[in-house]
Formats: sequence, structure tokens, C-alpha cells
Amino acid sequence: MDPREFRTTLGHFATGVTVITTAQGSDLIGLTANAFSSVSLDPPLVLVCIDKKAFSLPAFKKGVPFAINILQKEQEEDCWRFAKKSEDKFAGASYTISDQGVPILQGNLATIECEVYEIFEGGDHVIITGYVKNATYDDQAEPLLFFRGKLEHVAQKEWVE
Repeated sequence: MDPREFRTTLGHFATGVTVITTAQGSDLIGLTANAFSSVSLDPPLVLVCIDKKAFSLPAFKKGVPFAINILQKEQEEDCWRFAKKSEDKFAGASYTISDQGVPILQGNLATIECEVYEIFEGGDHVIITGYVKNATYDDQAEPLLFFRGKLEHVAQKEWVE
């Protein structure tokens, strides 16, 4: 399969946009990811896929706390901020530090606090499963989506009966 054609085909699957955050010592780490999924309700597990070339990958080890910041439509700037290579991705970002020392972005659609449960090989990525410790959400916010290589929003339609 041609890699470019495969990537284009996968781009036809709309996904939410997340920023994965953790800390390594005093260094705050964050990266944009759209390869995220729930895995299990019992135990509560999620997964995220991270490119093996990602500078931040060594920070993710078994037992390390991390957060999945599920972005809402007003957070496009955060999406691009954490997608770029940069010395301080948190400069200009609005965040707090959790009890576990993990940065949590403000204004998320949902936030899932985890600790690394298992790490698996996945081609040019690693698959990191997270044991969910806490989850919060905003019922009023709308999701930020990635579709056909662009950021999109959900079009709200009124239901007529």
C-alpha cells in the first residue's frame, strides 16, 4: 500500500483532537495526537499512539502520570501550539498543574487523567495504554475535529419533528 494513499484514506475518518501532557522532572511535556481511543470500562483503560520519533516519547514509562486533554472548538491554537516542535510549548498556554504534577489545559471538552499502564510496539508508533484515575467533561462545549487533513467543527442542526 502506498503510504501517502493510506494516510489520505485514514484522513476520511473524523477524529477528535487531543493534547497529551505529562512532566519529566521540571520539564512540562505536551504533544497533539488524534490517535486516541477508549479500550476498556473494567478496568478503565484508554490508549494513545505516539510517533517513535517524538522528542517527548522517553517521558512515557510504566506508572508515569499523564493527561489526555480532549480539545473543544475554541482550542485550535492549543492544537497547533502542541503539534509544533518547540522549546517551551506551554508558553502562552492556559493550564494548571494536577496533584500528580501533570499540566492540564484549561477549557477542555474533557480531561482524562491516567497513569501509563502498558506500552506496546505499533509500527512507527508506540501504543500507550493509560489506566484512568479521573475524568471530567464540559457538557456545553463542542468538539474540535480533524478531518481530511484540516481542523473542523460539528455543524449544529435543529431537529424538526
